[in-house]
Amino acid sequence: MAARAGMPLFMRLVPPARDDGLSAGVGTPPRASAIAAVLIGIVALGIGLGLAAGVCALALMAAAFVFLAWLCMRHIGGQTGDVLGALEQIGEIIVLLVAAANMGG
Repeated sequence: MAARAGMPLFMRLVPPARDDGLSAGVGTPPRASAIAAVLIGIVALGIGLGLAAGVCALALMAAAFVFLAWLCMRHIGGQTGDVLGALEQIGEIIVLLVAAANMGG
C-alpha cells in the first residue's frame, strides 16, 4: 500500500514526458486525492513496520522519490507509466528491505 501511495503525488509534481501514453491519458490526480494517498501510505507504514522502521522507510522512499523525479526529468523530460511502475517497485523494495532489517532487532 505504501509503495503505491506516492504515485498520485508524483503524477502531480512531475509532468508527463509525452502527450500520449497511459500516464498522460490518466491526467493529473486532484490535489486532495494525492494528499490522501500519501497519508494512507504513511499510516500503512506505521502500522506495518512500527514507528521507527516506518519513519526510516518513509525517509528512504522520499529520497528515492526525489531522485527518480530528477532522473526522469533530466533524461526523458517527465514521467511515464513505466516511470510510475518503477517508483512503485522501488518503494516496495525499500519497504521489504526495511522490514527485513527490522526483524533482527
